[in-house]
Amino acid sequence: MKLFLGTYALGLSGAIATAIALPVYAQTTAITAVELMQTEAGLSLTLETGTDAPLQTFVNRDGNTVIIDVVDAQLQTPEGDSFQQTNPAAGIESITVRSLDSNRMQITLVGETAAPEVAIAQQATSLVLAISTAPDSATVPDGETPDSPTSPDVPPLPSEAGAPIRVVVTATRTEEVVEDLGRSVTVIDREQIEQQSALSRDLSDILGSLVPGFGPPNQLRITRGQNLRGREAAVLIDGVPLSTNFRVNRQELRSIDPSAIDRIEVIRGPSAIYGGQSTGGVINIITRPPADGEVEFETQVGGSASLGSLEEDGFGNSFSLGASGRSGRSDFRIGLSHEQTGSFFDADGNRIVSEASLSETTSYNLLGRVGYDLSDQQRLDLTVNYFDAERDTEYVADPSTLLIPGRQVAQSLRIPGLQRDDNPGDSSLLVNLSYSNADLLGSRVQGQIYYQDTIARGEFADGRLGGEFFPFLFQSRLDAERWGSRLQIETPLNNAETLNLLWGVDYESQQNQQITAQFDPVAFDRDRRLDTVQEFDFTPPYRLNSLGLFTQLDWEASEELLLRGGLRYENISLNVDDYFSAIQQRPIQGGDRNFDDIVFNASAVYSPVEDISLFASVAQSFSVPEFSRILRNPPPGFISIGDDLDITQPITVTEYEVGVRGNWSSVQTSLSGFYNTSDLGASLVPSDTGLLSIQRAPQRIYGIEATLDWQPADRWGLGGTISWAEGENDVDQDGDFLALNSGEISPLKFTAYLENETLPGWNNRLQALIVGSRDRAADAGVEPLSIESYATVDFISSVDLGPGTLQVGIENLLDTQYFPAVGQFLSGFDDRNYIGGRGRTVRILYSATW
Repeated sequence: MKLFLGTYALGLSGAIATAIALPVYAQTTAITAVELMQTEAGLSLTLETGTDAPLQTFVNRDGNTVIIDVVDAQLQTPEGDSFQQTNPAAGIESITVRSLDSNRMQITLVGETAAPEVAIAQQATSLVLAISTAPDSATVPDGETPDSPTSPDVPPLPSEAGAPIRVVVTATRTEEVVEDLGRSVTVIDREQIEQQSALSRDLSDILGSLVPGFGPPNQLRITRGQNLRGREAAVLIDGVPLSTNFRVNRQELRSIDPSAIDRIEVIRGPSAIYGGQSTGGVINIITRPPADGEVEFETQVGGSASLGSLEEDGFGNSFSLGASGRSGRSDFRIGLSHEQTGSFFDADGNRIVSEASLSETTSYNLLGRVGYDLSDQQRLDLTVNYFDAERDTEYVADPSTLLIPGRQVAQSLRIPGLQRDDNPGDSSLLVNLSYSNADLLGSRVQGQIYYQDTIARGEFADGRLGGEFFPFLFQSRLDAERWGSRLQIETPLNNAETLNLLWGVDYESQQNQQITAQFDPVAFDRDRRLDTVQEFDFTPPYRLNSLGLFTQLDWEASEELLLRGGLRYENISLNVDDYFSAIQQRPIQGGDRNFDDIVFNASAVYSPVEDISLFASVAQSFSVPEFSRILRNPPPGFISIGDDLDITQPITVTEYEVGVRGNWSSVQTSLSGFYNTSDLGASLVPSDTGLLSIQRAPQRIYGIEATLDWQPADRWGLGGTISWAEGENDVDQDGDFLALNSGEISPLKFTAYLENETLPGWNNRLQALIVGSRDRAADAGVEPLSIESYATVDFISSVDLGPGTLQVGIENLLDTQYFPAVGQFLSGFDDRNYIGGRGRTVRILYSATW
């Protein structure tokens, strides 16, 4: 059976790869830009194609809505496969442009009281729609296109004097065009998320495959080795920060399912505008908006199989259900997703075991979103996101490998009939209430209040064989609770809106605690039952309050030059009661500490020609170290929270970056170089207890990142990314810098892809990941072993089938035996982390919208 399925998978992949070379029988036109312009009589919507191929349109009316279907066209802008503007002009409630499938897109115009009037004209390299709310005296019959671009009741097509409303992203706190940002930004749109979900539904794997500067996929529940440019990244959902000071488990990217995400925007490099925990950048996850119009339903079902070893428990499944729509001033979206992963096996057939593994995990995600337009200018949104994942397995990493000299591949140990109350896993509840006013005394105001509750449970450990910090059976649990509010105001300082001021305030309060349960060894050895003997504070409860005041000035000095600069004042306070250190068995006096600083950012973007922009920036971020690691394992001489030691001092990171972006009709590319430094780093290094401790030393990190996307012909696309970074710190502060470990600095990462729409509605993609070797840290004695290079190839195919789309993803197509970089790094200290990457794994998904 295993041989048959393996041969079948190879045959299928070979057949599909051969089919990529087949001729194309129909042509889909790519819409590369969307521009909305105001005219004297209304609006003009321009869809740029870059070709003179005519587009076929069909117009339908329903009440106050006009729906225009565009055949053999697809929205492929850098910002994604959808465009939406709310209340763009008097009498028009919304305009939406979106791709429906691989060869059809739809334009929806919603009027406030009546359907807008529209005239359509095909120009040289664009399709132009003239839109007005004039009374209907020259209607367009259903299914037909106007013969003339103008009529007495329809505004003329735009002239160059029109004021454009450009497609924007929200990777910063304000809406910005990517080309206007003086920073390196990556936007992962809905189409890419759906595509990569055919390989993995874990966000850290998706980011690792697509984002330069982010560590390669590690296929683990933790994000160790996956940072941005060697520093910590702040993770947000709809602008709400998820990253707590307690970063032991780093489960922020395990807080939402891909089915609930519209896009992910990644700012690479420190961010003064977002505040704490963003020393490496910002990852902003944006949830899917409601559909604009009648209720729309979505379903997706799928299954997976690990072909490395066709055991009964190597199969997984997933499904998701969703509904969204709009009625009058209110809209909604609700979605429920479920995934159950099977056991994972490497290419040699070894069961992949690790306390941080995602195998044999059942997860649920519920997203609810309700919005209401209080007026034409004001809107209220309430979003609730609940995620729960639980791993139920009888297999653990065999601790006996610790007794064998030399590096050993982690071996599985089965504990049949294991009985316990708390399986390892994560749960997160996020509630976010936001308000926006597009024009309050001439300013745009946005505010939100949020609450989050997080629980993260680790795997139980048997410390009786040594190698653990506790010599008994135990399991730890993280409890984190936070609430906060954010207010920001955008104020134009001149009529032309070339000079704009952003200002506001952030406040947050979070409480973190880590509790450890000790189990009865007799009950475990005799009955395989985990009976709790006692619970104690592994990390004592501690509270962090933070206040941030910020301001930023944007100046469009000319059509070619954009300048931006701002300041942020950050104040962070720590509060801890008296407690007893469970590891060191000594009391610590509690108290209060306060940290504050002012950080800044400045950037410039210069466009010497239309398709090229040069950018440069200096950016800072202020953060505090991970107090949980300090409190649970205090350093020598630490007897009170009030002690002014280097170990508790904050971190201020300053980064310098220069780069260039090019955006032509068939080529999009970027190149940037960065250098960041801090007087005190926060590297994690092994300690004598077996725990990772914080190393405070001057630190510098530098690197180069590049991206390329090329469409050499219709229906073909290829490209890739490359990111290289190095870093070092001065441990003895004597001017002698040593390489940072490979848990902080990822090896060279190169990605490449080749895409083809083989037939209308049938798309295929081959993608490769190459991770280079790194021996600098090992040569310097910072870590025991070098990182060895490896490469993997994945295949994704999607085809329109019936009312929906069928996706087939083959992870590790060539069934390569390899060890992810972070596993190699951690294995130098504990062989139970030396686990192989997944062998050839097949996933099949079918999704439909109606």
